[in-house]
Amino acid sequence: MVMVPKQVAFRLALGALFALIAASTHAQQFVTPGQPFIGGQTFGAQPVVQLAPDGAVHLDGPMAGYSIPTQLGAAGPQSIGQPGLIAQGRNRFFSGQPILGGQFGNWLFNNPIPWQYSHRSGLFGDFLFLRPRNAEVTYALPIDGPVPPAFGSEVPVGPAAVVDFDYEPAFRVGFGLRIKDDSSISAQYSFLRADDSDAVSVVAPVLLRSLVTHPLSTNATTDTLDASASNGIEFDIIDVDFKGLLSGSEPCIAEHCGNSKSHYAHVVNYIIGARYVQLDQDFAAAFTTTNITTVDTNVDFDGGGIRLGLEGERHSTTNGFFVYGQGITNLMVGEFSADYTQVNNLNGTEAFTRWSAGRIVPALDLELGFGWVAPRRRLRVSGGYLVSTWFNVVKTDEFIDAAQTHNFDDLSDILTFDGLVARAEWEF
Repeated sequence: MVMVPKQVAFRLALGALFALIAASTHAQQFVTPGQPFIGGQTFGAQPVVQLAPDGAVHLDGPMAGYSIPTQLGAAGPQSIGQPGLIAQGRNRFFSGQPILGGQFGNWLFNNPIPWQYSHRSGLFGDFLFLRPRNAEVTYALPIDGPVPPAFGSEVPVGPAAVVDFDYEPAFRVGFGLRIKDDSSISAQYSFLRADDSDAVSVVAPVLLRSLVTHPLSTNATTDTLDASASNGIEFDIIDVDFKGLLSGSEPCIAEHCGNSKSHYAHVVNYIIGARYVQLDQDFAAAFTTTNITTVDTNVDFDGGGIRLGLEGERHSTTNGFFVYGQGITNLMVGEFSADYTQVNNLNGTEAFTRWSAGRIVPALDLELGFGWVAPRRRLRVSGGYLVSTWFNVVKTDEFIDAAQTHNFDDLSDILTFDGLVARAEWEF
């Protein structure tokens, strides 16, 4: 029997006590869902049974992924969100590889969970339900019988015939490409095609007087009982933007985080970009008497320029809901070209003109809405309201009036698009 000196025994007992305390402390340190540190890296984690500091066994589900990502501080891995799924330091390797550590698995499972304000790469698609406003054309007026075609000689006896637009479906698709955590490049394509048609008939002695034919080419015998018109507007827009982080935070510390209390993150980005746009306005009207007179116009704009703006979001990190807003000023430089043609099936072309001029077209885009981001922060869905106001625009009704009066000075007006936006986005 070997006798151990008391001093040596005391040292051994003291060392064992320190080892026990260290092991207990180590077992109570947790990291954020899906964010265990392994060899200085973060890997995804499946929900597992874990022993909590209170001694209870818990089965945490993936919905805990709304919490804040893990950070590596001076004292080692730290969770500043709600308690995680895996105790710190637990090795989850199979044949030397982390579970779901492959590229495809990470693309689906999103490891590590990113900060809400971090820039990401991704794809998105928008469904737009827009209405062009201030773009209608009044093409005919019911009057009290045949009178000379001099302005003001007719007396209106009914509602004016108008081709106006209703809400029309449109779409917008694009992608984002991460440069760094605080910057990215995005590109998007937007398309709208809106059409409206109208027809009106009256019974004599009431007649329809055209408001779009040239006044010097008509007389009282060309007033009609039947008229119809169609109006169309279409745009194709390509935007390429650089986005940079102005302000972003996801404030939460361990002692204040918990499932019962909401916590909020925010992000504000500035936008510098370029826009290319094609805007096309088409109008056609027909007036039937003993013959048929038609009026056709086309107004096109082709141009591009710079974009400057801000966008921001405020997130709840406990349930995934967020609100967002965006305001962008576009300054587009381009050329308007327009033509007007009036044709009678018996007389041939009765009036024709063409006009073009350069323009600077400012456009202000405002969008507000709310959305939801899935627990792993891959999928985002949102809905909002968009208003896009274009200034210094040549519109169809304005150009028709210029062709009738021979006055093409100061062709300038406001065109607006507004409506609902629904977006689905996948980030990786």
